[in-house]
Amino acid sequence: MTSRPLRYAQAMLAATSMLVPAASAGELCPSHTHTLAFFNGVWNTPDAAASGARELLSTLSETLRMRPEAARYAVGAEVFYNASGLQRGLRGGIEDLVEVFEQRAAELEESLQHRWELFWEIVDGQLAWWRKIAAVLPRAHALAESLSEARNARVIARTAALAARPPTDIDYAAHALRLRALQALGRSILLVGHSQGNFFLNAAYRSAPSPDSTAAVHIAPAASRTNGPHLLSGNDLVIAALRSALPGEPPPANIAIPPSRKDPTGHVLIDTYLDPDRNGRAAAGGLMAERLLALHAPAPLASPGFFTATLAWDGEGDLDLHVMEPGGVHVYYAARIGESGSLDLDNTAGFGPEHYHASCDPNRLQAGIYSVGINNYAAPAGRRATVQLATASSGVVRTVLLDAGPPRGEDGDATPLAVLQVAVEKTADGWTAAVH
Repeated sequence: MTSRPLRYAQAMLAATSMLVPAASAGELCPSHTHTLAFFNGVWNTPDAAASGARELLSTLSETLRMRPEAARYAVGAEVFYNASGLQRGLRGGIEDLVEVFEQRAAELEESLQHRWELFWEIVDGQLAWWRKIAAVLPRAHALAESLSEARNARVIARTAALAARPPTDIDYAAHALRLRALQALGRSILLVGHSQGNFFLNAAYRSAPSPDSTAAVHIAPAASRTNGPHLLSGNDLVIAALRSALPGEPPPANIAIPPSRKDPTGHVLIDTYLDPDRNGRAAAGGLMAERLLALHAPAPLASPGFFTATLAWDGEGDLDLHVMEPGGVHVYYAARIGESGSLDLDNTAGFGPEHYHASCDPNRLQAGIYSVGINNYAAPAGRRATVQLATASSGVVRTVLLDAGPPRGEDGDATPLAVLQVAVEKTADGWTAAVH
């Protein structure tokens, strides 16, 4: 294998909306100092999760406007999504409840050899806890019936498969890589979880590369452990039900949000905890503002882009990110500056990240197809790579986990393993980016 020249990391994607105006990183990209990362709960479609993130940002904005020291901040919100069983088309949302049970068992670090047997005992013998709220929780009655019918061997077999390969893996990997990318951009990050989202928040928090620039707030946590202050209403029927149904205890209730016809369960993020007519909203805003104002910004190592591509991997060794731009320029470690973008992070020691950004300057950005690939330059065979695409308008739009294959050295530079394509188009309404 030809010896590779020594490389170095240059100290030279974006959130869904801005809270405070700030100097632009380019006409096509907002410039944020902080990102509010929202971890959604069960049964959230992407649109519902995005609505929750926007409402959290609005709540935080109301509090920060009263804090003169926050005037220099530009805060954006981004969804750190975890897929819903309803979205996957699985019956009655059972997958989401099974996932909560698995996450709670893992969180408690107990060796629950028979945890699945325990789960089905709960289904068979303690279903009353769910029926108590069936009259007020949307879909609860149908879900209770589905859980009862889950004694059927076919459904049990399907659920057991989830235990062997939980659907959470790719979500955990996507969240961890996005945190690394945001911190490479110099962002301080406030993690906010609601309900089941707090399990994902906890996993992301453990992976945060810079604790001084990352903080957490937990709202209606289903998790029994927290990494920051929490807000839990004593009238939250869903969390109260979990106390008797799952091992471990959620944190204690610390606020009494009056009941409302908007949300009889007392659990829904927007209709209860962020309801402008009740006390939960001001309390949530205060917790978020307090944590955000205490953060320290990390040193920026990379640049924002109209879209960004980030590569990481699961061990030592050297993997490379490659981007073929529409004009034919091949951007990689040996040619880091392209016509439309740049490779601003290059890692040779292991784990990554490597990072490419397409220019925020509309005079430099090219329309057309950008091909994103990887090459295992000098890492052991079997390394698992994660490639993530994010856009300035939507945040993360695709995350792919794949086997990086055998090491190929410089011979693999000309034919990197193709992973994704980004179609950039200029229209009368502006620029768009679609990932294929």
